[in-house]
Amino acid sequence: MKNKHLNSLCLASLLLIVPVCPGTIARAQIPETSDTNASPKTFLKDELYFGLNKPGGETIAESEWQDFVKEVITPSFREGLTVLDGSGQFLNSSGILIREKSKIVILIHENSQKNNRAIQEIIENYKRRFQQESVLRTTSEVKVSF
Repeated sequence: MKNKHLNSLCLASLLLIVPVCPGTIARAQIPETSDTNASPKTFLKDELYFGLNKPGGETIAESEWQDFVKEVITPSFREGLTVLDGSGQFLNSSGILIREKSKIVILIHENSQKNNRAIQEIIENYKRRFQQESVLRTTSEVKVSF
């Protein structure tokens, strides 16, 4: 029993004697932001939700979608865009729940009549080309820096 107390006493004294190395202490740090980039600018972010079901049960083919992006969207937004695959649902005008695959296009752009008009034309073109009832559009203001 004496040895057990002696071992505990030696261990406790070692803990008091050994200095704590500052390199082993973890600290949370706030990431530094670069001052070399321009300050953030305010832009609009539009998300367009394109359903891929055609009337009659067919689906818009990937090649048809790619042609639409190339011929209609890209010429108006050459600066860039993002396309995501989605799967969603909505109530159509007859009150029927529709589930379908979709494409989501994200456009970040300056707030201008020209850009707003271009987005409206993209939506109208899609509805005509693929006999769609609607295209969902959400718009929000975002801060952007590059």
